[in-house]
Parts: sequence; structure tokens; C-alpha cells
Amino acid sequence: MGLTFLVPAFLLGLGALAVPILLHLLQREQKDAIPFPSLMFLQRVPHRSVRRQRIKHWLLFLIRCVALALIVLAFSRPLLEGVATAAAELGGGREVIVLLDRSFSMRYADRWERALRAARNAVDGLGTQDRASVIFFAEDAQAASRPTADVAALRAVIDGAEPGAGGTRYGPPLRLAQRILQESELPRLEVVLITDFQKSGWEAEQDVVLPEGATLTPVDVSGTPQPSNVSVPSVSLRRIFRAGRERVQVAARLINKGPDPLAELDVSIELNGQRLQTETVGIDANNSATVTFVPFLVPEGISTGLVRTGEDPLPLDNVFHFVLSPGEAVSVLVLEHSSAGEEQSLYVRRALDIGIRPAFQVDVKPLARFRLEDTDGRSVIILNDAPFPGGSAGARFTEFVENGGGLLVALGRRSGTGAWSRGGANLLPVSAGTEVRSPDRGGTLSYLDYSHPIFEPFSAPRSGDFSSARFFRYRVVSAPTAEGILARFDDGSVALAEKKVGNGRVLLWTSTLDRFWNDLALQPVFLPFVHQLARYLGGYVETRSWFTVGQALDLTRLDEVVGGAEVQAALHAGADLVLEAPSGDRIRLATPDETDPPLTIAEQGVYEFREPGVTGSPLAVVAVNLDPAESDLTSIDPLEFAGAVTGGTAVATTEAELPDGAELATEEQEQRQRLWWYLLGSAMLLLVVETAVSNRLSRRSR
Repeated sequence: MGLTFLVPAFLLGLGALAVPILLHLLQREQKDAIPFPSLMFLQRVPHRSVRRQRIKHWLLFLIRCVALALIVLAFSRPLLEGVATAAAELGGGREVIVLLDRSFSMRYADRWERALRAARNAVDGLGTQDRASVIFFAEDAQAASRPTADVAALRAVIDGAEPGAGGTRYGPPLRLAQRILQESELPRLEVVLITDFQKSGWEAEQDVVLPEGATLTPVDVSGTPQPSNVSVPSVSLRRIFRAGRERVQVAARLINKGPDPLAELDVSIELNGQRLQTETVGIDANNSATVTFVPFLVPEGISTGLVRTGEDPLPLDNVFHFVLSPGEAVSVLVLEHSSAGEEQSLYVRRALDIGIRPAFQVDVKPLARFRLEDTDGRSVIILNDAPFPGGSAGARFTEFVENGGGLLVALGRRSGTGAWSRGGANLLPVSAGTEVRSPDRGGTLSYLDYSHPIFEPFSAPRSGDFSSARFFRYRVVSAPTAEGILARFDDGSVALAEKKVGNGRVLLWTSTLDRFWNDLALQPVFLPFVHQLARYLGGYVETRSWFTVGQALDLTRLDEVVGGAEVQAALHAGADLVLEAPSGDRIRLATPDETDPPLTIAEQGVYEFREPGVTGSPLAVVAVNLDPAESDLTSIDPLEFAGAVTGGTAVATTEAELPDGAELATEEQEQRQRLWWYLLGSAMLLLVVETAVSNRLSRRSR
């Protein structure tokens, strides 16, 4: 048992005890003056008198001295270590939960080392009746240990921890701690939260409150008040087709989250491990910039690329990975009538030429110049107001659709009922009809099937307005049933119909795709509408060039998200496959089932799908990047955060106060004892008594 002080410097204030001593020793009694007649007849006799000054009011003196001493001791924050331990044991054990942040922002400078030191300090302060558990968290929370009093086991768990690549989310660990505390039978509940208090990880509306009586000790390891960080949060890939060759132009966005501008920052692009280009850019403080590289040819097969920028205290987000594969463009052949004017396919071609995701490779030619080999490699054929060809050409059209191709038929003045042979008529979803002129200002589209993939992107508000388009002419077609009708005019006539033929699809548009019969080509919705028609007919499914750490990978839909058709086929065939992580870890994949949970991606870099023991190119590749929100190191006030979680019962602590190991436990014990409250209260009481005694003695002296 021993007495210690958190602020021993205040003990110098005991020198103030000299004040009441001086007051009592220097106090002079006032004598009454007695009138006396002339002293001329008295003889002057030398006389020496020495009188010692003594303290007369000992009680008053002691009260003042004790009051001053108690005030000084109160400000020195005394702590009885032995008594504190005994009181803790008498009061019951503690349920301590250590929440340790493992998000990638903890890699900034020396934050992780300081966090480990604070976690060790927290478990080192456990008493004989206490127990603790450790929870690691980033995107989600994981209980790394069961509640235990074994300090050595807890330290081993902490020593084995490493920061990950996930973002910060405070909700999951707090909910897990809340559940553990609610199930605990110990009388005292405590949570130690060790993190950099990243603002992006906390949502104020989260309904997470610790049980009543629980305390939260926030340990802030952020250190630098204004951290600097440069990151590459995103990359865009623009595909360009010229002279039958595919090029890609990469543009990278950079963000400078720091108080200082960067004048010259080198940014490079690499493909398959080879550096292609390096550009230099300047970025203002707390600002962003975009770097556009020169287009380059897309190599054959699957390629992995990355954009890299300079070094800083958090180098993990200075790299952005992506996957590049050739042949992702949708090849479209537009066939028109030999007598067609220049504008007939102009709007369709211009709309498809500026497609990015996907890019469209468009060729326009008269139907009379069509050759059988023109369908090779094509995904979509558009008959733009042209009759259906007969003979071998018509047979090739039918074969093209049945094998999975897409056919769009746009009716106009040259494609009436007589323009379709029997073979062509069998492909149409409805029977071609006669031309109709809409009265007055033209007809409008009154019904769209927004559940269909073509119109689904337009279902949200302000995503595209078809009602402003006017249709002055269109062909009335006969539809025996409503099945396959995707759009209608305001008079009920069919505007767009669909028919599935074999593995392919046929769409019939009953008006033109230029300005001749309607003004849809002049409306803003025309471009995305044409893109959706071509995507749907071509069976295009956008493959992901990259994922984000923490996202789930659905193994049942790999062919849709990563272009892993070979992987999907191998899995369904029961073949053994492995997924190799960037760290080298291997995950064995079984035949996917709809009930299986998706695979969570936890590392930054490139994942590869491979057959066991087979070298060479992988079957599919997945690029994974960090959550851009985690690169913003802006923090929130730890006390404000703790108050929201506990209702104001938080103890403020910073990692700077925990350099060697015992201060956290000492601070907690002093907060628990609060001896300074009692000392200060006693001093105030003594000062009140001193006032009463002093007044009484003053009245007696009179």
C-alpha cells in the first residue's frame, strides 16, 4: 500500500502554510490609551522589556493550516495504490473489452505500434477478479479471444495482430462489445477503444449505446493533428477502336489530403509488370487532379495493370490495380437501303461511336453490299429501314440470331409489309403493318416496361424522359398477345416488341431512328436508349475491372462480374479450382450453390483463378483496391464520440500518456477513487468553520 500523486508538482503549494503562521505571529494587540497629566515631575529611568510573541488562538491556526493543506493535496490528485486494489476487489471484477482498429489507415506512420502498446497496457492493468477480451475490427468485427483473466494469452493475441486492408466501421465492434457486456455477470463494465478515430467510419445516426453503467475509454493514436496523404482513388478506361485495332486510354484521379501543395508528383502506369509511361502533376492542398495517359494497344489475353504515385506515410493507397482484356467492344453492323440518305444512320452511328462502357465498333453499309462473312465476329445487326434479304443472306441472318446474335429492325417508309419474305416474317415478334400518320402534334410514348433491362436504367427520377419525343409517323403492327410488348404509343399501338429466337433476340422498332418520322433522335434520352438496345441485343454484361476490399464475390455469377466463363464452366463441371490471393494464400473452390455465402475479398492486389498444379495464364483475374473513403484521415473528437456511445461516462485518454505501461491503470484507479473530491469538500467545510470561529473570537476581544 502506498500513496502516490498524479500531479505531484502541486505539492509545492504546501509552502502556502506559511501564510497562517505569519498572520498569527505578526498580529499585534491594540492597547487602550489612558490620559495622563504632565510628566515633568517624573524621573526617566532606563528600562528594557523583552516579550515573546505567542500564538493565542491555536484552534483557528490549525483550521487554517489544515484547510490549505487539503486544497493542495486535492489538486495533486492523490492515489492510494494498495487501497485502490483492495477496493476494486471488494467492489467486484471488471469485464474489460479491448477494441483494436485494424483498418489500413492504422498503417499511417507509427500508429500501429502505438496502438499495440496501448492494447498491452490495457490488459496489463487487469486485477485478480477482472477478465478481458480482445476484438479486432475494420469493415467488420472479429472476437480474437474469449473473455479471460489470462494476461499472457491476451498479450499473445495482441502481439499476433497485424493491420489489414479494410476500411473503418465503428458500428460492428461496438455492437459486438454491447452484446458481450449484456451477457456479463461482472459488476463493472469497461470498453477500451484504440483507434485513430477516423471520421469516415462513424455515422452519427447509428443506434449503438453501451449498457447502462458501462464506461468507454477512447485511446487516440492518430498522433499528427494534420496528416498528409496522397491517394489514387479511381481509374477510368476509355477504349478506342481505329482501323480494326483496339486501344485504351487510362485516366487516373489523384487526391491530396494534406495542408501542403505538391508541385511535382510523378504518376506512372504499369502493365504486366512493365512501366509504360510516367507523367508529372501538381496538386493543391486538399484538392484533386486527373492524369491522362497516352492511349496504348490492348495486349492479347488477360493483362493486369496499375497506376502508382509517390511515397508518403501511407503508401498502401498510392497504388490502384485494374484488369484489362481485349474484345470487350460490342460489334454492330448497320444495314440500310441502297437509296438511303446520309442522315438515315447518322444518329445511330454517332450515338454508338461515343459509347465507353462498353465501346461499340460500328460499320454501316448498304444491304446490297452485304456478304455472308459480314456476320463473323458481330454481336448485333441493325436493319435500319431496309427489307429482309432473301436467299442465302436471309438464311445467314436467321442462323446469326439462332446462334445468339441480336437483330434490331427499325421500320420506315422502305420496310412495309411487302419488304419481308416468309423467312424474315418468322423472325419478327409481330406482323409488319401499314404506315400511319399521327394527328396534329404527333403521338407520344405512353407505356414503357421499366422492368425490362432496356428501360430499367430509366426507371429512376430524372434518369431520362421519353414523353417529350413526338412521333409523326409509325407503322401499325398486329400483336396477337401482349407478351413481348416493351413500349406502346398513346393510342395503344406497339412501339417496341421483342422475340427470342434460339439463343438470340429480335427487337422491332415501329418508327425510324432518324428525324424523318419522329424527333426522338434530338432528345437527350436517345443516346442512352440506343446504347441500351445494343447492350441488350449483344448480350453484353459489364465485367468488373476492379473490386473494393470488403466487397463480396458471388461465385455463382463469375461469368457476369469478372468474365470468368471458363471458371464458371469448370466449377459447374466439378473441377477443382483454387483462388490465389495477392499474399499467396490459396482458397479451394467447390461447385457453387445458390445457398453458399459469397466470398469476401480481404486483400489489396490481384486474385487469380487457377487449376491446381497448372502454370501459365490464369483462367480469370480479379483486381482489388482499397476503399477510397479510408484515405481521408480526418478524425473526430474522441470525447464527442465516446459521449455519443455512453451518454457521457467516458474517460479521456490519449496514447501519448501511455508510453511505458502503467499510466492507464493508474489513471483509471484515480478516477475510480476520486480522493480529491473528498479532500476538496473537507477543505471547503473547514473554511466555513474557520469563518465561524474567527467571528466569535473577534466578538470576545471587544
